[in-house]
Amino acid sequence: MLDAVADDTERLQAAIQTRTTTATSADGRITVAVSADGTVHDWHITDADAHTNRLVASLLALIGQAHTTARQAIRTELDTISEREDVRAATDTARDALARTTIAPPSTARDETWDDEAYDYEFRRKSRIAAD
Repeated sequence: MLDAVADDTERLQAAIQTRTTTATSADGRITVAVSADGTVHDWHITDADAHTNRLVASLLALIGQAHTTARQAIRTELDTISEREDVRAATDTARDALARTTIAPPSTARDETWDDEAYDYEFRRKSRIAAD
């Protein structure tokens, strides 16, 4: 079960990094394609000169570098937390408890309080009240 959660988490992380959507300025001159994690994958400025294109490209490259560094710092911190003995012990305890969990089979004993006749009427949408 925990492995399935880990797989789902990895798929979600991949989608966050790769699924893009575009946004365009009100005047239609600027368009960007951005993924859910904030990474700019593509951009276009209508009638931009070479200097403007280089400036925007440089800014986006710097933002990307800072973004990568921030993500790596968080990953390092998460790895440090997951390697702590108390976290590892809690994870092992939960995993062991899940492994020992069994589902009881349904009872085959007849419940003497069950009213078969009432159930039959209710199931078939009949009434037990006689018509006058």
